[in-house]
Amino acid sequence: MIAINQPPRSLEVELPLTTLLNDYSVQLKIREQTVAVSLDLSGGPREVQSEPISVGSFDGVPIMAQISFQYDYNVDEDELTIHGNDDRTEDQLRITAFLQSAPGQLPDQRVEFNARPNDAGTNQPVTKLWADYVAKNTTLHQRLMDIAHRCNEILVDAAIEAGVGRVVELGTAPVVTLDNLDDFKRMYGRPIVAEPPTDRTAELAEIQELVRSTYVGTVTWADNADFANVRGSTHDPKVDGLSWIALWEEKCKATAHYCTSHNWFSNDHTRPCNGVLIGGHVITGQESSREHKGATVYIYPICTRHNANNNSYMHVVYNNKGVQLKYWE
Repeated sequence: MIAINQPPRSLEVELPLTTLLNDYSVQLKIREQTVAVSLDLSGGPREVQSEPISVGSFDGVPIMAQISFQYDYNVDEDELTIHGNDDRTEDQLRITAFLQSAPGQLPDQRVEFNARPNDAGTNQPVTKLWADYVAKNTTLHQRLMDIAHRCNEILVDAAIEAGVGRVVELGTAPVVTLDNLDDFKRMYGRPIVAEPPTDRTAELAEIQELVRSTYVGTVTWADNADFANVRGSTHDPKVDGLSWIALWEEKCKATAHYCTSHNWFSNDHTRPCNGVLIGGHVITGQESSREHKGATVYIYPICTRHNANNNSYMHVVYNNKGVQLKYWE
């Protein structure tokens, strides 16, 4: 169920919480469960934390679960920001499952003591760790991770469907290695010398910091959003290896088959794309411009004909998802 209301603006979304799973060796029973959450879109950073609900039992003890995540809504830009599936920080969307005997946290242990008429050497504490079971049970752990992954996808789709202009998914910057160092240097317009220095550690650290400080994450735009070229931006490298469009494909988990503004030019609706795709540096709106250091820019697949035409703005026809960067001049 998806609904958006004004005022105040809010987004109501039904998210998956758990899925059906039984493990009779430890009397684990988990049922499929969803939870309704509400996002306050009146502006600013917020946090959602659902109330714990019962989702099953573990050795007869009720299992409770809840979901929590952070988000930020920029009213002026009509932009929702969440921590996406590529994020590696502690701020990721979180599904917490715990035993009812310790609400709100994972209990350290549950101790059993066996008393028999004759002590046969088994009268020792037996520890059962719920958290340890979750961590070691790859099936349960993976299913909870898959659900958390799906929650982010549902949040993005729900926001766009409800009319939010764009959704940013904060992520983790690519890792620069000695194998791909030159590829990233080409992407950022750095010269490639014929004989690289013997010690490339400092150079690698410099480029990694550049990538880390400029990469933001991915962004999803609404259908028919207008965008234009960044004037004077780094050209997509025409070499084998990593390029801006390859970075787009890696981070957006997609293959570019069409120009994002396929066969759509604002100044000539009869002009077709030429089919040669690059990762173009673009901005929102209908005017191309030169951007200052730190400005928000995006990488989207566009054809070289669009990339060479700064007098025409573009329109999202394909490829709603792109890469968001901070411009480095």
